[in-house]
Amino acid sequence: MLQEPYYKVIWPLGRLAYEPMTLQPRPASLDGLTICELSDYGFKAEIIFPTIREELRKRYPNIKFVEYTTFGNTHGTHEDEIIAQLPHKLKEYSCNVVISGVGG
Repeated sequence: MLQEPYYKVIWPLGRLAYEPMTLQPRPASLDGLTICELSDYGFKAEIIFPTIREELRKRYPNIKFVEYTTFGNTHGTHEDEIIAQLPHKLKEYSCNVVISGVGG
């Protein structure tokens, strides 16, 4: 009879390495809000973001956008600097909502 192998296993539900936080509620409407775009410059961002802007402007005529090129590549050679400056820039541009992680 073949004996089953025995493995030492670390419990996958260990202690959290971060403090859980409460997320902000979603806005009831995007009309009049400033939407900031973040991108890693992949996944056809140059096509997808303009399409998102166009479609959202049809629904929310008073919406404003700060384009992804304003913030820089969030996953590139200067990623650490860009992410470190992100809270300051989001505040500087009065961002209410962020779009990030889009792909095609």
